[in-house]
Amino acid sequence: MGLKVICVLKSGGVYDREWVRKLKEGVAQHMSQPHDFVCLSDVEVDCERIPLQHDWTGWWSKVELFRPGVIKGPTLYLDLDTIITGPRDDFTDLPYDFAMLENFNSPDMVGSGMMWFKDEAPSIVYDRFVLGPERIIEHYRNMKHGSYMGDQAYIWDCMDRKVNTIASPKLRSYKRHCRNGLPEGTSIVCFHGRPRPTEINPDWMRNWV
Repeated sequence: MGLKVICVLKSGGVYDREWVRKLKEGVAQHMSQPHDFVCLSDVEVDCERIPLQHDWTGWWSKVELFRPGVIKGPTLYLDLDTIITGPRDDFTDLPYDFAMLENFNSPDMVGSGMMWFKDEAPSIVYDRFVLGPERIIEHYRNMKHGSYMGDQAYIWDCMDRKVNTIASPKLRSYKRHCRNGLPEGTSIVCFHGRPRPTEINPDWMRNWV
């Protein structure tokens, strides 16, 4: 199957279909490979949509990426608050069955703002969660410590904390690397929390489609 780029939009939060459009156009502008752009969502979007089946709150809707049948073939997941600023083909043929973003704040951990699936998603993440989502959400809320939080901590634990990571000088954190401008050679900027792309210097945001 051909390459897919996928995102998740759960209604009721700060994100809407405009964020999906901007990410889609940013990917198309900076990607040479043929690909399909898909959004897993509970509202209509300006691209192919896979309906969410559960009403899981906020970032926990990302667990549906691991629902059997959602990921079919090579797929790159990106959070909606991701800005594409340069060629990103380096991140679309990774030598792993599954990989997660190396955590910018704690390199020994992972982040879920970017994930790679070679063929299928590890379904254990969905299968465990669907048995008790409220209990799991409450557990990770109570266990929050630094970058150990939310869906990324849950996914990491499901994989026995043995996850290949995605790291590159082309992959930057806005908070850690880009406050004074875009470093040369950057292809992807992750915002992971506040500020969001809508909350920063408009001159810098010329990078946002």
